[in-house]
Parts: sequence; C-alpha cells; structure tokens
Amino acid sequence: MAAPMLLLARRNRRIRGDRVFRDIDNPLDYLDDEAIIRRYRLSRPLIHDLCEQFQNELQRPTMRSHALPVSLQVMVALRFYATGRFQAVVGDVHNISRPSVCKLVKDMTQCLVNVANIHIRMPITSNELAKNMNEFSLIANMPNTIGCIDGTHIRIKSPSVDEHLYINRKNYHSINVQGVCDASLKFINIVAKWPGGTHDAFIWSNSALNRLFETGRIAEGWLLGDSGYPLRPWLLTPVNNPSTKAEERYNTAHIRTRNSVERSFGILKSRFCCLDASGGSLLYSPQKACDIVVACVVLHNMHLSPYIPSRPRSTSFGKNSRDWLCRDR
Repeated sequence: MAAPMLLLARRNRRIRGDRVFRDIDNPLDYLDDEAIIRRYRLSRPLIHDLCEQFQNELQRPTMRSHALPVSLQVMVALRFYATGRFQAVVGDVHNISRPSVCKLVKDMTQCLVNVANIHIRMPITSNELAKNMNEFSLIANMPNTIGCIDGTHIRIKSPSVDEHLYINRKNYHSINVQGVCDASLKFINIVAKWPGGTHDAFIWSNSALNRLFETGRIAEGWLLGDSGYPLRPWLLTPVNNPSTKAEERYNTAHIRTRNSVERSFGILKSRFCCLDASGGSLLYSPQKACDIVVACVVLHNMHLSPYIPSRPRSTSFGKNSRDWLCRDR
C-alpha cells in the first residue's frame, strides 16, 4: 500500500526545472534590464559590446589568482561614472578592493579615450553638413546650422600646480569643457583641457575647430553660440537689445536651436553623475579628470548611436593633434 501512495505523491509533486546558479561577481548575470540601466546608465547590449570591444585590452594575463572578468571590470567603471562615488564605496558594492577600482577606472577610461576619434567626429563632407543643416532647420527653421557650441564646468579638487588658474567665475575649481553638438544631442567635438578660469572665447579661438573654419576647410554652414563667443561669419551669436521684429525672430530661432547643446550637457551630467555637482567633484589631477570627461562623452555618443565602425575615420586636424579627437596634448 505504501508503494502506490509513494508513486502518487511523486506524480502529484510539482515538477521543478534544473537549478540555475548565477555568478554573483557578474552583475549582468543577476540584474534585469531595468536595474542595469538604473545603476549603470547603459543598456545590456551596449555593455556587452563594450566587453567585446575591449576584451584584449582589459583581459588580465595572470596565473597568480582568479583575474577579474572583463564584464566586471567594465561594470565597475560604469558604476563609478554613473554615481561619482568614492572608489571605496564602488569597491564595496562589487566586493573588490579600492586599489582595484582605481586601476579598473583608469584602464577603462584609457580604452574609451583611445576610441574617441571614432565616436566624436566633426562633419566635414558636404553630405554630412547638409544632413546636420536639415535636422537643425526642423527645430526652429534656423538655416545652415551645422552645430551648437557652449561650455560647461566640471568640478575637480584643488590641483597642486597652478591652483589659481582653475578657479572659475563661480569661485570653485573646475575644468572648462567646450562642446559642439548636433540636432540629435550627440557631441561632434569636445575640447577638454583648459582650466576653469579660461574664458569660453579664448578656448574657441585656440581650438583646432576654429582653424578649420578660418582656413576654409569647413566652407558651409555655421555654428550657434551664446553672447560669450565672438561674432564670426561661421559663428552666430544673439543680437543684443533687438530693436526690430526681424531681430526678435532671429533671437527666438537662435535660442530655440542653440538649446540643443545645453540639453546635451544636461543629459551627459545626469547620466554620468561623476561630472555633475550632485556627485561631488572629480578627485583626480586635471589631466585624469579631462580623460574621464572624454570617456563619458564617448559613452554618451555610443548610447545615442551604439553602432561601432570597424575603423576610425581619417582626420583633418593634423597628424599630431588630438584636438580633433577631443583634446590637445
């Protein structure tokens, strides 16, 4: 009698599938898509692409112990960019040491800076310029606009060298970053190297992008900037104290179109809080802080256009210059 009862119990027992053991060292293995975006600011497919792209650069050839997987290295760096927290706090979240976090952030930042020339590209050809003009004209009917330019300040700790140069007009230490965006809020040019006390007009006049316009390499269209920039045939600024209806219409179209670059910086800082004042300040030297800015801009552009070309496009800013890429050395 016991045997049939045992068979019946087995037959009525809830059938369970094989147990799945998830890797607690790999956030991609146990977090859902919504949690990944909320904590790391990028989608799961894009993070997988980053892991594949930087596999050779981040893989650790060591036999001493278990090396950190590439996916964990990428996620740790993204966690730092997304929150701007202390390295010890980021390390506690992922159960690794603070020195390891420091090295992972440094290596990931360098990987992103190395591919910045692929993802931060100023349009040069007539087709690319015409595409930007058409997209900007849909915003407020502002013709011939190929980009909007503005500057933003990234707070950093007080540097040990030339500390006074980094104090901006708001009386804190920063890096003054110049950015040019297109109508889709992607950055097409970034200059991240100047101290916070540098004026926007000085950064523009000493940039390689300005030289492109001056030499006629970019012969079509113009940029839109605020009143802090000088008025040029290729850089339009608002009319101070407009007195006619035409000037008022021009200012209205100018402001509505140029708002794109302010939105781009706003999205960049809200996505990567290490660049925003809400995340504190970057506790790095100015050069490392500039590299982190460029790395976050690359991730921002990859998020908006995740396709990664097979090789970088040839430049037009000079063989030894890095301003076309994002920075001068």
